[in-house]
Amino acid sequence: MKNLKPIIGILAVLLTACGDLTDEQLSQKLLEEAQVHFAKKEVNAAKLLIDSIHTTYPKIVKTRRMADTLSWRIEQFEIDRNLPYIDSVLMVKTEEFEVQKKLFRFEKDDKYQDVGNFVIKSQKTEANVDRNYVKPYTDENGNFYVMSYYIGGKLQHNSLRANVGELFAETETVSPADVHEYNDGGVHREMVLFLNDMLGGFPQFIAENEAEKVKITLLGTRSYSYFLPQSDKEAFLKTFRLSSLLKDMREMRLQQKKMQHRQLQLTQKLQ
Repeated sequence: MKNLKPIIGILAVLLTACGDLTDEQLSQKLLEEAQVHFAKKEVNAAKLLIDSIHTTYPKIVKTRRMADTLSWRIEQFEIDRNLPYIDSVLMVKTEEFEVQKKLFRFEKDDKYQDVGNFVIKSQKTEANVDRNYVKPYTDENGNFYVMSYYIGGKLQHNSLRANVGELFAETETVSPADVHEYNDGGVHREMVLFLNDMLGGFPQFIAENEAEKVKITLLGTRSYSYFLPQSDKEAFLKTFRLSSLLKDMREMRLQQKKMQHRQLQLTQKLQ
């Protein structure tokens, strides 16, 4: 805002001291000032002057059209400046992803899934069938979700709580459609899916307390608690990091695509 004070002063001078000039001449002076600032790469100052042309002289169509052309040139300049930065950061994050993904197994059924999932290798389902645990996943877009596996007396659990001492985080209560119960040779088993929007701060809490003793409580018609082994806490931390990285990469690709599309539009406009 400090850098805009001289511009406000210029506007005041042009609009009060040039009483003998026509609106067309005054609007042209503002446009010339905007062009000077743009030539100096002072884009915010140039934008302010362009806005002033449109608001102060709405009927001076010729000058406003030239102001629009200048605003497109400014936008093109900003994209040309910012796009290489997006490209370079995305390249760094892609390299980081290539390192992180080695810890995960990629799962995708092309017949039923458009987006695949990354699962930490240490939590392969078939190697963990006889224990109670929570299994974190992230999909290719960075959406984080958790499957809770339970074996024992019927709980009908539909939410989870993570505790470290008096501190805790809870999931939302999921719908019955996400709760699966079945009898396996006389053994009661439950699998409950917690999608991204139902998790709240649950995964982040576990990731941030990876060095602490974390207790998980399954909440349903009854409750059941157990402590997470270190390997499961590390799985949450690594999956949470990968999820965050994938979200960043997806957002940056969207920005990149949007900028490239707009860049093409501006090139066509300015031809």
